[in-house]
Amino acid sequence: MLELNQALAKHERPPSRSTLTKAFNAFLLDRLVRQSLSVDDSQIGLLLVTLRYLQDTRTEPEGLGLSVEELLNTMELLKVSKSKEPEELDTHIALAQSLYEEVERLGELAGESRDAALNSLIKILALKKRPQEAQKLLEKHSEHGSAVIDSSQWKNVLLGYALVGDQEKMFSTIELMGEHGVPFDSHAHQAVMSYYAKTSKDVEMMKKWYEIGRAKGIEPTRKTDLRVLSSCIYHNELAWGEPVLRSFLDTKLQKTPNDIKVSWKLILQWAAAKGKRFEEIDRLLNVLVQKSQQEGLNVRPDIDMINPLIKLAASQGDVYAAERYLALGLKRGLQPDYKTKLLQFEYRINSGDLDGAKAVYDELKDKEYDMFDSVAPLDKLLVALSKQKPIKYEVIMELTNDVNERNIRLGRDTVSALALVHLQRGSFQDLFDLVNTHAFRFSPKRRGPIRDVFVSYCLDHLVLTSKVWDAYNILRQTFPEVDLEARTQIMSAFFERGRSDMATHSFGHMRRLDLPDMRPTIETYVICFEGIGRCSDSESLGVVYNMFKLDNTVEPTTRLYNSLMLAYIGCNKPMRALQCWDDIVHSREGPTYNSIEIALRACEVSRFDGEQEARDIWSQLERFKIQVTKDIYAAYVGALAGQGLFDECIKLIHDQEKELHFTPDVQL
Repeated sequence: MLELNQALAKHERPPSRSTLTKAFNAFLLDRLVRQSLSVDDSQIGLLLVTLRYLQDTRTEPEGLGLSVEELLNTMELLKVSKSKEPEELDTHIALAQSLYEEVERLGELAGESRDAALNSLIKILALKKRPQEAQKLLEKHSEHGSAVIDSSQWKNVLLGYALVGDQEKMFSTIELMGEHGVPFDSHAHQAVMSYYAKTSKDVEMMKKWYEIGRAKGIEPTRKTDLRVLSSCIYHNELAWGEPVLRSFLDTKLQKTPNDIKVSWKLILQWAAAKGKRFEEIDRLLNVLVQKSQQEGLNVRPDIDMINPLIKLAASQGDVYAAERYLALGLKRGLQPDYKTKLLQFEYRINSGDLDGAKAVYDELKDKEYDMFDSVAPLDKLLVALSKQKPIKYEVIMELTNDVNERNIRLGRDTVSALALVHLQRGSFQDLFDLVNTHAFRFSPKRRGPIRDVFVSYCLDHLVLTSKVWDAYNILRQTFPEVDLEARTQIMSAFFERGRSDMATHSFGHMRRLDLPDMRPTIETYVICFEGIGRCSDSESLGVVYNMFKLDNTVEPTTRLYNSLMLAYIGCNKPMRALQCWDDIVHSREGPTYNSIEIALRACEVSRFDGEQEARDIWSQLERFKIQVTKDIYAAYVGALAGQGLFDECIKLIHDQEKELHFTPDVQL
């Protein structure tokens, strides 16, 4: 599929349809076998390109070689994808729509799968911030009865409007739900509350919609109350949450060991959030245990009651309290579990105790836990280690090697931070392995920060040239999407270092690119020729000039000829520069004042006919009555001086003050 994407970009012959179909199926099978529906944004893009190509080049009307089941499985990938970038969401939606169209195209052959595909499409549209489109589909098929629509799709549309912050549409959707016989019940209310309480963490909207639910006679579900109470604890909304807590404890719990533990966890967290000291929390737990014994239930505390206290203390930045809660558990014989250690790992990173965090990591690894349901904590540690001074490179490499062995996918910012560490250390093989393992998983737009690390490094004049060259080669091989501006900046940086050979190579790399917007423009040629002139590199000049002659996308202009004259002058080829002057004179655009100055400069350094060429240029200026500027006059004087005509030069300097009213200065 990647080969297809590259072939289409380069207008080359793509892989065969059968090969693409097998690749599409193999990708889906890999996800099913590994029981992992996670998919990268770049992979979504490749699936879309492949599917559309198969659709556009189909020769048989019945299908693409993909079964209905495979099409539906692809839609499942889109449901669980967590991308948030608008551009990537558009790609996801385009793929979902193409998949649905293909299922729809199969007609009766698809059977009930058509309904399943439609329901999937509605859900994807709603939860990827296209709720209006989802609603249109939902209303259309609900009214005509053309498909069996799951009533939960209304809940998805409602949640979609919550995602985009459209309160007005949320209220109108609730009304439409009633019209279609779908009540705004406790489960729909729970979906909205979960979003505000857990995902967006918008406490004010959470409180508002909680009250809206109560006003509509909706009894919040147990899960709704738990999430609301958790949000109150972490956002200091205890006064508002007190009635919710009392109601929850009185009406939502039974006298069972599990429910009693739920109540204990809430009571302990609530007390901690109110600022109760550690000793008071300890006494409160004793009271709860005694009460349980008196009631004959004999419920005992467990580590699940201690973990929320540690988490709350860590969220407040109170590492001391977190460690004391950990000690409280140990005092009661409650051994830390995986969650405890993970919390400890995170708060030690946040407090800057990186050695302590690494020790926890080693302990988790030795106990062979399935390392991190979320890679975020490990990302945090690697980023923090990358910023630490001095950098502990051995520790970073130990962690990254473990990451590769466990096939853990690092985040974009982590890859950026590690790339910078490898660049600063000059470990280019490790750098190459890093970006080739992780960077390809991100779409070209999302991996911009990783790319920018390379570009900034290449433009840093304090870095050794050899290291810049190595970094540049990894950049161009791994990130083909590097734009023309960045490539031109790097080329200019090589010229500034006096390495016109490297600059010429980088220019050649641009010339060989297939995408038109990445190929050299006139401005790129100008910068390159001027740089070659400053470096006096005749060999590079010949190479780039030949490229220019063969480039049918660039039309010569006066500005380009000016830069070419400067290149020839810098390479001690003034007569070739004057040939460019002749080309300018006979061109439709004609010379500029800058062209005249450069041509006179060529006359100054010319060993043959420099005097005559300069006088010819001057006579042309007089004949056409071109206004002579001070810079042009100085260039003319310089041209004659270069030919040894000092007496005439002195006379010209005196004459200019009388005739042209120029005051002699250092330039003259």
